[in-house]
Amino acid sequence: MGGDDTTHRTSAVHDESVTTMGRRRFVDTLAGLGFGALSAGLLTAEDVRAASRDEVPVVYGLTRGDDGAFRPRRKTVPADWYDDFRSALAAHRNLDVIHHDAVANSAVSPGEYGGANAEIRVEVTAEEARGEVPERVEETPVEVRRVEPATDRDTDLDAGPSGSASPSVEEGIPGSVAVASDDLYGTLAPAMTDPTDGSLYFATANHVFGGTDNRGKPLYLLDGGRTRIGEVRSGYPKSDVVCARPASDYRPLHRIHEGSPGRVLGQFTKVGLADLKAAGEPLEKRGVKTGHTTGKIQAVDGLTCAYGAICKQGQLKWGRESGFADGDSGSVNYHPDPDDPDAGVLVGGFNNARTWWPGENYIWGTAAHHVTEQHGLTF
Repeated sequence: MGGDDTTHRTSAVHDESVTTMGRRRFVDTLAGLGFGALSAGLLTAEDVRAASRDEVPVVYGLTRGDDGAFRPRRKTVPADWYDDFRSALAAHRNLDVIHHDAVANSAVSPGEYGGANAEIRVEVTAEEARGEVPERVEETPVEVRRVEPATDRDTDLDAGPSGSASPSVEEGIPGSVAVASDDLYGTLAPAMTDPTDGSLYFATANHVFGGTDNRGKPLYLLDGGRTRIGEVRSGYPKSDVVCARPASDYRPLHRIHEGSPGRVLGQFTKVGLADLKAAGEPLEKRGVKTGHTTGKIQAVDGLTCAYGAICKQGQLKWGRESGFADGDSGSVNYHPDPDDPDAGVLVGGFNNARTWWPGENYIWGTAAHHVTEQHGLTF
């Protein structure tokens, strides 16, 4: 952490001669004004020209085309809101408090449209830790919340999931159905893709398998029995994600079982999630234990080192703890594609845990954009 420039003035792009710039200079100009790397790399001069002077274009999502290539979903947002959000992200990177034992986690809460109102939220487990956390980082306020130290929680002792029956596997296997390792069960995510070669993988939470050396272990579909549908290719404990290579005759689907719409078109970017929060739009999920639930986004860009043995970055906080239970791990949260809501959904991220301590109330897991940035896999 440290050293990030927190000056963002993205609306100044309207003072630049973007239509006469070469591509490299255009990207460098956007990056220099404070645009995120993804937006800077995928926006065009036409996108800038289409925005009013108090707005800027951003890339809110990535969707798959018929050829398998990913295409950006673009929209315009208020420039002051975007500058405030980008400044809060930079301030969060510069906030050096997570190493303190009594600091549980930190995250960015994007503001509503209309001025500078994003903030950094820090959870501490001891009152004296408040003195370790500054009231502001640059121009971004920091809210400190006291929570009780996490203790071992009661675990769900049911022998198996209570959700709906698995679909027929003849046409492929969608997300939101029950899967298991040799020891634990969870929820299957919709298909993940390796864009480098187009390979499709099954995915769920890494902690369904546990540990770090799970390569080759079987993944089972709980379809009234235990059908082996694949074996682990890679596990990513820091993201709590595991991907499994499909066995012959079993195909992962870009779908949510019983979702309406159920087709998965792609995924949200970080600013896309912030935009949903600013608009008050909910996320939803389907897990094999608690079924279908909805909830609002609380924070993005989360970092926690307190719960579990490994520090986790790129965490998305949303909903309420009542919307998640053991067995839902590996499910994803999603929202209808803002450009074409009847066609399908974009994934926000994985659902891997919930609060079980007094003082906070949310579900959390690794955002899809972070999985892509770190491991190259996409929805």
